[in-house]
Amino acid sequence: MAESKPAGIRQRRNRTATRATLRAAVNPNIPDLPDHVTWHPAVLEWWADCWSSPMAPEWTESDRHTLFLAARLIQQVWDDDTSPASRVTSATEARHLLRECGLTPMARRSLQWEIDRGEAATERTNQRRASSRPRSVVSDPRIAAAK
Repeated sequence: MAESKPAGIRQRRNRTATRATLRAAVNPNIPDLPDHVTWHPAVLEWWADCWSSPMAPEWTESDRHTLFLAARLIQQVWDDDTSPASRVTSATEARHLLRECGLTPMARRSLQWEIDRGEAATERTNQRRASSRPRSVVSDPRIAAAK
């Protein structure tokens, strides 16, 4: 009979080092946007949302510059003077930067970041899942025909 490998060798090693459960800061420190631009209200709202999000504590000082660039690109998307082609380009580039900072659902999934939603959200999720389950087992007509 073959010997079993030690548990440390058998374990999978493709775990993500960035795995974390994120919690929103109670009083987030929201940095000011540069004042050389008159920011569109949608950009100001986005900026406050980003820095109030559970992802913000994961960012380093250098990530702030990436978010400044994303804000500028989002500003171009909202600016009426920006050509339609430039808006598309700016939106595409902003989307890439948002993904780099973990600000999209798929980015959080690849980073294995989970947002702590608290006990109430967990209970709502469990209730929703329980109500979506089929109440009775419906027989498969293909199985009945095979008999």
